[in-house]
Amino acid sequence: MPVVNSRVCPICLLVLMAIAAPISGTAQSTLSCLPPLKPAPVTDSGVRAEYAAEIREEYAAYFDDAQAFFRCIDRARAAVTEEVNQAILDYGGVHEALPD
Repeated sequence: MPVVNSRVCPICLLVLMAIAAPISGTAQSTLSCLPPLKPAPVTDSGVRAEYAAEIREEYAAYFDDAQAFFRCIDRARAAVTEEVNQAILDYGGVHEALPD
């Protein structure tokens, strides 16, 4: 693993903030909705028995993350719908002002 110079870290943080700032100021985008990674199936019965609690936790976390993903997609859809409706109103105003 590479060693990060402590002087570089504040610069890295500023770069990350600069990248994230435009995203946080705009409507929710499906690009910011990342689907969860499906847990790898455990086919070995011995491993399943030995790590049953961990496997259950991993699947529970996956299902929770999937629900969060669906909520994110729903918010993004609602935001885009609102933007499209506003664009329709804007276009109506522009269209009425245009000569025939």
